[in-house]
Amino acid sequence: MTSSMKQPARAKARSRETVGKDVFFALTDLMSFLTHHDTLTGIQRVQSNIARSLIDRRGDDARYIIADRPVPGKDACFRELDRTAFVRLIDYVNGEVVDHDQLQALLSLCVDGARPVTPRPGSAVILLGSFWSNENTVDRYLALKRSGVRIGVYIYDIIPLSHPEFCDAYLVRDFSASLLDLCLVADFFLAISDHTRSDLARFLSENSPSQPPIRTVRLAHAMTLQPEVADIWPNAMQRLKGREYVAFVSTIEGRKNHLYAVNVWRQLIADGVEVPDLVLAGRKGWRINGLIDLLEGTDNLDGRVHLVHDLSDTELAAVYENSLFTVFPSLVEGWGLPVGESLALGKMCAASNTSSIPEVGGDFVDYFDPTNLQDGVKVIARLIQNRAWLADRERNIADHFTARTWDEVADEFMAEVADLGRAPPTPIGVAMLEAGVVYRPSDVFQPPSPHRWLQDRATRFLMARSFYGNETVGCWMRGPSGEMVFQTGLAEGEPIVIDIAAFSTGLLGDAGVTLMLDPVAGKPRLRPVALHLPVEPGAQYQIRGHVGPAGLCRLTLEVAGPYERPGGDERDLAIGFSAIGFAPAADIEARMDLLEGMTLKVATYRPTSSAGGG
Repeated sequence: MTSSMKQPARAKARSRETVGKDVFFALTDLMSFLTHHDTLTGIQRVQSNIARSLIDRRGDDARYIIADRPVPGKDACFRELDRTAFVRLIDYVNGEVVDHDQLQALLSLCVDGARPVTPRPGSAVILLGSFWSNENTVDRYLALKRSGVRIGVYIYDIIPLSHPEFCDAYLVRDFSASLLDLCLVADFFLAISDHTRSDLARFLSENSPSQPPIRTVRLAHAMTLQPEVADIWPNAMQRLKGREYVAFVSTIEGRKNHLYAVNVWRQLIADGVEVPDLVLAGRKGWRINGLIDLLEGTDNLDGRVHLVHDLSDTELAAVYENSLFTVFPSLVEGWGLPVGESLALGKMCAASNTSSIPEVGGDFVDYFDPTNLQDGVKVIARLIQNRAWLADRERNIADHFTARTWDEVADEFMAEVADLGRAPPTPIGVAMLEAGVVYRPSDVFQPPSPHRWLQDRATRFLMARSFYGNETVGCWMRGPSGEMVFQTGLAEGEPIVIDIAAFSTGLLGDAGVTLMLDPVAGKPRLRPVALHLPVEPGAQYQIRGHVGPAGLCRLTLEVAGPYERPGGDERDLAIGFSAIGFAPAADIEARMDLLEGMTLKVATYRPTSSAGGG
């Protein structure tokens, strides 16, 4: 038997003279993560392994940057990490023993020693890690995008969108918001599996105005686990020494389906099978109340189930190597690393037949349906009872399985980025507004709701260029002028009305404030709308005009004349908005919806002599 996984071709060496473009890997989230954690997990470990291999193999072909903390009113500034300091940090945190103070000292040396850098037009910046958290959101990269830098994103999965029932509601909100933003910004995507690529392509077809290319760059089969560690025995498993056990290595959370595995063991025991122990190796996560209740109510199946956590890499390798075989009944994955780790260490695995898991295991794994208990019972019972079958499957792994390495991942990654970088950069997309719907910046502070995902994205991109960040009052314009651009989906020249709710600092004095919709060729030019000062909280204004070319509308706001800035705030504040919406002039129903939406919820801002930051 051979693996069904196609092995990638080795990437050809790349010279800067022939390509003439730099590739920057954004590692802001990795540095932020290490500020709060002493060990790397999941995405952060993938980042470190890819970066480490790139440094060893590609030298100056790849560069590593972090974004400075945002400063109100200023575009993000970037700094380039010193390779030597970065390698020292990564090698230390991936070591067997990590001291918190020593780690923080190395982190400080790495971050503080980073040099200012500005990626030039034509370069590519790759978001290698989490694009929805850890100070690494897409707004940090908008200025680079506008300057002609390509933005690429490595996608691990879209489980918060495809299977939100397995995720925290706020993760679902942040992830969905950030991925929707990337639909308007990214030049290309890379995915860790064909399954993830397929899920992402389907999402983009429904939510992206353009269709950026997606390439698959599969992960390696293992993180850093090394074989031949049978003489190592985890302290947490001393009582299991000399006993047979099956290992289930994974964070213990609902999506991983630990309850299924325990119920398989219950059924096997009830059927009279002499089962080995079951070891659940991983820290506890969320959505596991049913599992914990079952284990507590049965005394861990009368001592046959064991939970261990916080294992070193060496101890984890020992868990694999000393097991009879491994199981992985996860309901959905972006890759399925525990399956690869099991095979890389020569151990047979019984795993789910879902999502990306068959890409990892190929023909070397015995699969079952993770929603059908009897299917799992049958597959796992054969591995326990038919030792000749198990031995034959392990011989097949030893004779034919070749683990994919991080060097292969790094080479393929750079080859794909070089190929994708030949296409011209795509412009930043424009968010679509729906007629009759009111868009409020403050809605992002409401409890998560999938019904608002597109609305929240539209609001963020309305203010991305000319406004400060969201506040509960709305958002402040940056200085004396700004613009909001949105897509209507209407024909050029169609008459529309735009309603906007505004507020001010109350310190504008004799300055004038106007709103104007860009004129359209062949249509009457309308006068700007003047805002009466002071602009009271929730004051509403209506602008009439016509839809511009390609269905776009550009609304310009301008403060004419000197004004006083609020004390205690470094930002240049004068005017802000709390709500906006539009409707075709002839659509009475949409106009009534807009009027109702604007009327029933207004901002509660109270002007003072000092406007605080948000």
